[in-house]
Amino acid sequence: MGMTMIKKILWLAFYLLPVIAFAANFNGTRAGRVSPPPARNTPHPLKVTIFKSHRPQPARLALVSASSSWSKSVRPTSQEVRAYVRTQAQEHGVDPILALWIVKHESSFNPRARGDGEASRGLWQISRIYHPEVSDAAAFDVASSTDWSLKRISSGKANEWSTYRNCRTLYEDCPF
Repeated sequence: MGMTMIKKILWLAFYLLPVIAFAANFNGTRAGRVSPPPARNTPHPLKVTIFKSHRPQPARLALVSASSSWSKSVRPTSQEVRAYVRTQAQEHGVDPILALWIVKHESSFNPRARGDGEASRGLWQISRIYHPEVSDAAAFDVASSTDWSLKRISSGKANEWSTYRNCRTLYEDCPF
């Protein structure tokens, strides 16, 4: 047997093997070979998140004061968020430029922002990994997350935000 004949046999076996395996898979009934997945007994219901887009926005509520709470049904505009963060920063004794800088570069004033593979969430991009004490509801709530974040900043923990920590090296418009 010559070398070319061995090559032809190997070539034939190599290319016909998947076809043979595919054909063998359809012999007999499939229901006899595949069992249904076992029933799951989960103590908690599964969490499903549905994102809607292009929905009509309800009429906006005017921001009366810095202490007013945000309505759950109304998503604040970036101007409203900006004004709220600025006012709250002044009340917490934090430089408003610093607070607005962090919010602008972390979430672009979007209270529903998600980042870092869904690990960071909300206006201030509070990390679920480093701050498990902050619930999703609190992280996505403008008032709660702003209060929590400004307390951290006023206690000297502004370096927790990478935009502040890397301001001079990553951003041309760094004010610090």
